[in-house]
Amino acid sequence: MELKKESISLCETMARGTTQAMTDGDVIVPDVKPDILKILQVDGEAVITDKYIDNNRLIINGRVDYKVLYVPDRENERIKSIQTSMDFRQAVDSGGAGGDADIMAEAAAERVEFNAVNSRKLRLRAIVRIDYEICKKTEADICTGVESDTAQCLTKQMTFENLADISEHSFTVKEMLEVPSGQSSINEILKTDVVISDTEHKTVTGKIIVKGNARVCVLYTDDDNGIKFLESELPFTEVLDADGVREDTICDIDYSVLAVMSEAEPDSDGDMRVVRLDIDLCAAVRGIEMVEEEVLCDCFVPYAETECERERIKLNATTARPSAQNTIREIIEFPSNAPSASGVYNVMTNAVVTKSELSRGRLMCEGRIETYVLYLTDTAENPVYSIKKDIPFSYMIECDEAKGDETVELKAEVKHVSYNLNSSGELELRCLLSLDGRLTRQNELMNITGIEEKERPSRHGIVIYFAKDGDSVWNVAKRYAVPQDKIIKYNNLENDSVAKGAKLFIPA
Repeated sequence: MELKKESISLCETMARGTTQAMTDGDVIVPDVKPDILKILQVDGEAVITDKYIDNNRLIINGRVDYKVLYVPDRENERIKSIQTSMDFRQAVDSGGAGGDADIMAEAAAERVEFNAVNSRKLRLRAIVRIDYEICKKTEADICTGVESDTAQCLTKQMTFENLADISEHSFTVKEMLEVPSGQSSINEILKTDVVISDTEHKTVTGKIIVKGNARVCVLYTDDDNGIKFLESELPFTEVLDADGVREDTICDIDYSVLAVMSEAEPDSDGDMRVVRLDIDLCAAVRGIEMVEEEVLCDCFVPYAETECERERIKLNATTARPSAQNTIREIIEFPSNAPSASGVYNVMTNAVVTKSELSRGRLMCEGRIETYVLYLTDTAENPVYSIKKDIPFSYMIECDEAKGDETVELKAEVKHVSYNLNSSGELELRCLLSLDGRLTRQNELMNITGIEEKERPSRHGIVIYFAKDGDSVWNVAKRYAVPQDKIIKYNNLENDSVAKGAKLFIPA
């Protein structure tokens, strides 16, 4: 008997979790740089460079890019920078996944520590948080029916995910920034920070069109050894190839900054007033399609012995995607022992979810926005200074579709940040916090892979059967290999339901 089949791509999560790695080492001040008098600030950005599975272990390699700002031990030089990198490596259990599995991972430098060993050496240390997920992509043929005029079929409507795409795409944003008129020319670029924001995407057949902004802040010293900065938002549009994607594909896209190259160049007059930027980005894509299908649950051939061969398949289904956007306003006061601000260079934010829980049709979300403020001062001792503040958040998102037994994935992201110094010397901060949840449920399907039909000796007469609890016309008909409509006709039934203890006449 020939089966009707629907081919789908399944994505089974083999392992998911969070781990930590560490970088720790000494940095020698380059010969072209002056001695260190005082370290002002050290930033660390974690980047994953490679990930693979070997001997049932997930291996994650990466680096932490450090940016060190310091006051030199030399007169007439106000501030200098050192940029260096240190590698990290972490291994975790792969959950039985092989080398053909798809790996998604994100890294963030959670804690950066430093101390000056002497005027030419400093020690740097960072704790790196790594979130990872290992997925195994498999192809499955779901049985939806049979090619037969006589077979009796029991089907049910099921909703499940078809994996359309899981991939990573690298691209580069290039731009030339000009120093605003009224500001002095560039002497040395100290650091360049990049944040991706305002992202959106559109899917078409075989393509994903992504858009967003790369928000750039460049800190530099001018010809008078003063500290200046320039900032800009660089819009980008990129077309990503994704063969399995269609117009109705739902895509989750995570962006990461792989590398930033910034270099001062002369303008048409020969003055160093142009910054050339090359920003390498990565877009990690997971695209799914929700499929609704009539699935064959059981089958038999009347007046024959029928046996169904089956395999167990786990099907994931996204039951809800609750989301919300909230504007958070916060007044950040500078500590009394900190120098006053003459201008804010940059505000970096990182949203962290600490708790997510379903309760009575609502998704509870708790977390914090880690806020780092780097600002300029008027003091020679501390020409730049930084403070950190954690801004807690707690929200309830309506989710009427939730049953309470789903797996919850929650992503928090600061979509936009604006700030200004008020007349009281406080920092007024405004953040647009986006919360995106995904509720999934895993169902098991005993998928029919084959049906064997054998002849049965012919029988005549009528069998009297007394229905048991849970009986239906279907299972009684299958037990005696009799068409359902004949049982319904012989017993004057109106539908498939059968009362417990009912006497049924079976035309054997």
